[in-house]
Amino acid sequence: ISFDIPGEAVRDYLYQKSIYPASLPATAEELAIEQAVARQCLYVAMHSAGRDFPGRARRAAHGLTPYFEPILAAGSVVTRAPTLAQGLQILLDGIQPVGITTIILDQNNLLPALGAAASRNFILPIQILESGAFLGLATVVAPYVNARYGTPILRARLLYQSGNESRIEVKQGSLEVLPLPAGQTGRLYLQPLAHADIGFGPDRTREEGIPVSGTALGLVIDARGRPLRFPPDAGRRRELIKKWLWTLGG
Repeated sequence: ISFDIPGEAVRDYLYQKSIYPASLPATAEELAIEQAVARQCLYVAMHSAGRDFPGRARRAAHGLTPYFEPILAAGSVVTRAPTLAQGLQILLDGIQPVGITTIILDQNNLLPALGAAASRNFILPIQILESGAFLGLATVVAPYVNARYGTPILRARLLYQSGNESRIEVKQGSLEVLPLPAGQTGRLYLQPLAHADIGFGPDRTREEGIPVSGTALGLVIDARGRPLRFPPDAGRRRELIKKWLWTLGG
């Protein structure tokens, strides 16, 4: 939680929420509690579901989230968050994706209907997915590496369709964003360092680059480590959560 809230106050709010589940947070502190609970619930759910993932599912290491592309997210705590950045932070902290993936929001709650329709028309869900009814939230690159905090683990170069480019060197423990607005395309060139794995194996990449499409929050490089570990110091932890949210767009 990004605020200094006593544990008793958190428990009291959660008790109230269990009695009145449709209630909405009235303060920034209550919103922070709900989003923190959402991150934890999603994290626990992913670990529980992981036991049923196919054994052949590719993953960077045992116990980590398999490589998924794309990730479809639904639920009002994410889709109705005050800002898109807050919704993305919940998903990144809860799912902790690894490799390269696209996160898509179901803002109109279409997924249940598409699941029911798929039994009669299996082409319809594909057509809806490609129709623009869903929001492309972010393209995420999450390297897996065993390196000290602050060690350079990745160099990224994003070549825009206009011919311009952005370059960045990513250090372990950081969260970086390269702008790539919706409607634009580009090609992403990645150079892993320190035996980092971006989904192709340690130190391996695609020399020809990776085509990427624009999203609401652009290209996010999540180098905070997997599994994600928060600092034990409460003050440092709060400042870090605020910094991550600010980096994503507030």
